Amino acid sequence: MNKPAARVVVELVGRGWDQVKSPLYRNAIFIMLTSVISSGLGFFFWLIVANKYAKEDLGAAVTLFQTLGFIGALGNLGIGIGLIRYMGETEDKGKMINAGLTLSGVVTLALCLLFLVLLPVILPDLAFVLNDRLYVLTIVVCTVALGLAPVLDSVTIAVRRADLQTWRLTIFAVLKIPVALLVVTIPLLQGRAGIFFSLALSFGVSVAVLGFVLLPRTLSGYRPKPDFQFRATRPILRFSLGNYVAIAIGSAGALLPTPLIYGVLGPYDGPKNAAYFYVALIVASLLYIIPGAAFTSFYAEASQTNTDRRRGERQAILLSLLLLIPAIAGMWLFSDWMLRLFGDPTYADEAVTPLRILTVASIPAFLNGILGTRVRVRKRSLPLIIVATIATAITLGLGWFLLQNPDLGIDGLAYAYVIGQAAATPYLYFEARESYEAVPMEPLVGQPLE
Repeated sequence: MNKPAARVVVELVGRGWDQVKSPLYRNAIFIMLTSVISSGLGFFFWLIVANKYAKEDLGAAVTLFQTLGFIGALGNLGIGIGLIRYMGETEDKGKMINAGLTLSGVVTLALCLLFLVLLPVILPDLAFVLNDRLYVLTIVVCTVALGLAPVLDSVTIAVRRADLQTWRLTIFAVLKIPVALLVVTIPLLQGRAGIFFSLALSFGVSVAVLGFVLLPRTLSGYRPKPDFQFRATRPILRFSLGNYVAIAIGSAGALLPTPLIYGVLGPYDGPKNAAYFYVALIVASLLYIIPGAAFTSFYAEASQTNTDRRRGERQAILLSLLLLIPAIAGMWLFSDWMLRLFGDPTYADEAVTPLRILTVASIPAFLNGILGTRVRVRKRSLPLIIVATIATAITLGLGWFLLQNPDLGIDGLAYAYVIGQAAATPYLYFEARESYEAVPMEPLVGQPLE
């Protein structure tokens, strides 16, 4: 006997709700919510900044902050990825977290000091920061926070509490708006200094709240403190270092386009074009949130014991497609309108084409998310390093060449960004084409090395 249509609908809704309540979807939704809140409020922040500060100041401040973000990516050693993979197998989670944070903090601090010494050589147009002690101190603190944040965020995913990351990024996104409005009234902090201090102070506070308040309340018995006994990190260090190389190389492709613009186009055209490209990238990045969140959540679930990885992958793919397809269409149609909200019409005139080009990058980002997660779950680092090298080399190498073409400019850099992402997909497919069932999982690394 056929079931009534209403009953069928109720059962389907019930099954759908059960799926949404699963850890994979719950974590993915919180990660997406985190990014949407952060990017949405960030969009509002940049609207304010674009109306209060000159384009040249915005470009200079963004270039400095992005460069420090790259140093932070170098300094965290990829330990966050390792924590997601191994915390489920570790009894003393607090010791592993503190040792990982300490190691990341020390390395990031050393790299930051090296950057300050080499700044007049590698980015001479930003060397003005060395003339102000407050600038130097803020750069050091901000860089260490940028290095620790990915580790702390990964801990929240590993303990299946991605909502804590949502709170951290919400604090960052909300706080930087009033700070930006406040510092514009202080003569010492006007111009590019005001934008940078708004970002640095707000980011530092968000990291401190997560590390000292939210995480200790969530993880029973955890207390944040320096731990120089790095023995606790040994089970994950080999795995983390492989991912670290991949993440560091990949971060160069994601964070260094604005310094590249600054260097290639010079002190006159560089800052304003860096501002145009950065605005296009942060808007397009709303699309990259979707596959990134879905497959990060799937990776955390696949790292647990007795997990149906094949089913989890299907869930992540379905969630990504349901959200990504309409989002791409909406971004393409409303890109000009979104950019005109920045007040100055030149943002729309100069950034709309790069934005539409960068929108296409969400497609290889989705494919690479599927394939890259398979590789990570199997604890294979070399393919990730090769993929990151391909993407970054094309993005920065081809981007450098196309930036010098007066007919292309930052449009050419956007093309290079998309081509770099797409060029990595065939190799990643070759490495990860077989399903989880077809290839035996590598054995877990069990105990610390003696």
